[in-house]
Amino acid sequence: MSAYLRSALGILKWVVALGIIGYLVSQNRDQFERLTTEPIHWKFLIAAFALCSSSILLTFYRWYVLVIALNFPFKYSDALRLGFLGYLFNYVAPGAVGGDVVKGALMASEQKGRRSVAVATILLDRILGLVGLLTVGAGATLLVAGRIDHREQIVAVLWGGSIAGLTGLAVMLHPSTPNSWWMRRLMRLPKVGAIIADIADGISLYQQRRLAVTMTVVLSIIGHFGIISSFYCCARAIATADETPSYVAHLLLIPLAEIVGVIVPVPGGVGALEGAVQKSYELAGANPGIGLLAAGAYRLTTILIAIIGSVYYFASKRQIQELLAAEEALTSSAGDDDDKSNEALTTSQASAAQPET
Repeated sequence: MSAYLRSALGILKWVVALGIIGYLVSQNRDQFERLTTEPIHWKFLIAAFALCSSSILLTFYRWYVLVIALNFPFKYSDALRLGFLGYLFNYVAPGAVGGDVVKGALMASEQKGRRSVAVATILLDRILGLVGLLTVGAGATLLVAGRIDHREQIVAVLWGGSIAGLTGLAVMLHPSTPNSWWMRRLMRLPKVGAIIADIADGISLYQQRRLAVTMTVVLSIIGHFGIISSFYCCARAIATADETPSYVAHLLLIPLAEIVGVIVPVPGGVGALEGAVQKSYELAGANPGIGLLAAGAYRLTTILIAIIGSVYYFASKRQIQELLAAEEALTSSAGDDDDKSNEALTTSQASAAQPET
């Protein structure tokens, strides 16, 4: 994919995200008017910011634990710097480059000896975060007593995802996994085999540090409790307890809304998360417009936190720009190679189809 197409894709994603926001706002104008007529409870907003920011710091610490478990020379200050930069670039990354790509590129540039394993810790951190999120939601299914539409489907998704994630984690930590027949076959694959071999070595190290991996799952669960609590505080800042779903209902419904915000390919989940939270409130029998306002307040909270990442960005602006340029060039080169390969294949097929003379 050329740099022009990547930039166009990035712009298109923002157009879609802002289009969704515009549609949601137009459908809930009456709820936005209450911001001028009803008091805003600032103590809840302050609590929301404190809960959200501390939970995000906890996710950075979770990743830090995963990295140092593999014996990398890595400090928590490094996790803070790269974590905040990744968080910032979820919103402002150019083209189709996301926060994890920037975070991974910086991590790889600083850990030259074992780049693939270093980058793999970011993916594992994401997976463990998802497992923790689903576990929180699954646990809430045992406590929610009020009306929730489509409860059976929600319970199935949360419990199914939790069980699948924990099973996968157990397989990873099983002693036979690094030397299993399927892992050896993956190691023999062209181009990616060496990377998979490095990751297998990392798995072996994690098996020697099962306590660290278990700790990251616990940290993930605690962190998501904090983030969902932040959601609830945002709702209470603009509405009464009677107008919003219960705290336990938030624990049940917000995890699925967060997953929607991650899956839909828009910057930072803008629009997708807000729409999913609005639908969650509807499922709980609450006013969907209140859900949109709560999601908007939460969005502003995360933007304030992302601004902190700008401090780290300007401190290492030149390095980041060089890495982004290298990432763009690498992707464009891969696309050109694919085009050339396809062209050569087409030419070869055409030649083979011609009669021999």
